[in-house]
Formats: sequence, structure tokens, C-alpha cells
Amino acid sequence: MTDQQLAERSDVEARVLRAARKLFLKRGVSKTPLRAIAAEAGTSESGILRFFRDKEDLAQAVIDWCWSDVVNGLKRVVKSASKQTDDPREVLIEVVRRALENAAAERERTRFLVGHFSYNLSGWSGGDDRSHGRPRFKAYCEYRSLVENLCGAVIAAHPELVDAGLTHRALCHFVLSMLYGITGGWFLSECSPSVHGPMLGIDEAVALFRKVVYPDEECRALAQALAACDGSDLSEPEAAQGSGTPYPSGGGTTGSRG
Repeated sequence: MTDQQLAERSDVEARVLRAARKLFLKRGVSKTPLRAIAAEAGTSESGILRFFRDKEDLAQAVIDWCWSDVVNGLKRVVKSASKQTDDPREVLIEVVRRALENAAAERERTRFLVGHFSYNLSGWSGGDDRSHGRPRFKAYCEYRSLVENLCGAVIAAHPELVDAGLTHRALCHFVLSMLYGITGGWFLSECSPSVHGPMLGIDEAVALFRKVVYPDEECRALAQALAACDGSDLSEPEAAQGSGTPYPSGGGTTGSRG
């Protein structure tokens, strides 16, 4: 949801959405009653229910808004990075870096998406792709499509990656799982550092991902050996070495980092 789209909604509905986003991100959905949102928005519970069927419907709208922020930011990254390089691998690497940097900067939003969105998705049977008349997970699907299209461009431009055992589907799932796992791991490390270990730094994560899209001869040989032995079409890239950082951080611009 853009600022313009929010402005196009009625005044009360826009106030409800802003209030819900503020409180959901701060307290979580389960600890935020409708009456608290109504008080923050300057309306009544019945005023909220004029626009949203229940609290879960309102939470779904906030989830969509948050994912729209993520998608719109990454679209700008793709546009900017594409002007600096013709190699889609470098564009994808920059998307991974900037997605992690943004997640670290917007910690409350990230915590909300990692927590409530995943819970919401895990309870969805898939039988109904609409929530009270609105498409479910529309913005998230747009985010996934952006990643999927970039991964497709990488594989199309570099068929040698297929020789190394990397498929379009595998690359897409790896990117999505990597981003989700790292951001979720940050909060686990923050809550229980003695159990989960130190936070993974952004530079470390990007270095690991670079090894995936720039496989060396050793990785290719391993993939070919696995394929010859058991038909596997996935290779295990060598992990980048380095120590964790106290808080996720990282910088850099698009370009070969070798």
C-alpha cells in the first residue's frame, strides 16, 4: 500500500490502519484488542468493523501494507542496480543485501512479518485465496514474483550455473529461505543468544550468497559427483567464513566483489 493508496481511503479507515499498524508492530496482534486500536484511531469498535470484518481481517490488511513497503523498496533497488551492471547476479546480490539492511533498520516491521505473517500463513489451508473479499498475501506474492523473476534472469544469463547444479527453482527458494531464516534468526539471537548463538552479519550472509551464484571449480566438481552418484541436482556451496557482528550491519554498492 502506497501513501497515495492510503490517502484514497476514507479518513476513518486510514486512521484505523495507521493505528493498527502502530500497535500491532509494537505489541503484536494477540496483545492488541480492537478497543485499543479504536482509541488510538479516535473511533469506536463498531467504526472499525465498518471496514474490517474482525481483528484478523485488519491484521491481514496491515500485513499487506508492510509487504508493500518491502516490495516498493526492492523495486527501487532493482531499478538502480540494473543501471550499474548488466549481470543479473549482481542485481540479485544487491537485492539480498538491501533487503537485509532494510529488515535490520525496520526491526519492528520485520519482527511483525516474521512472527504474525508466518503464523497466519501456516494456518492457511490454501483452499481460499481471498480474505473477506480481498486477495490473500497479494503483496507477499508480488515480493516472491520479484525474487523469482530475478532468479530466472540469473539462470538464463548464466547456464553454467545449471552445470554447477543450480536450478531456477532452487535459487528462488534459497533466496527466500535465506532472507526469512536470517531475519528470524536475528530475533532468536536477541532473545536467547546463549541458545541460538550470535547474530549473523549482513556482510557474512552476502559473502555466502555470492558463493552460490559464483560457484568455483570445486563446487562444480562436487555437484557433478553428486549427480553422478544419486541423481541430485543441488550442490552444497562452500560457506563463507567470518565472525558474527553484535548487530546486523553492512554496506556497499553494486559491483563485483570477487
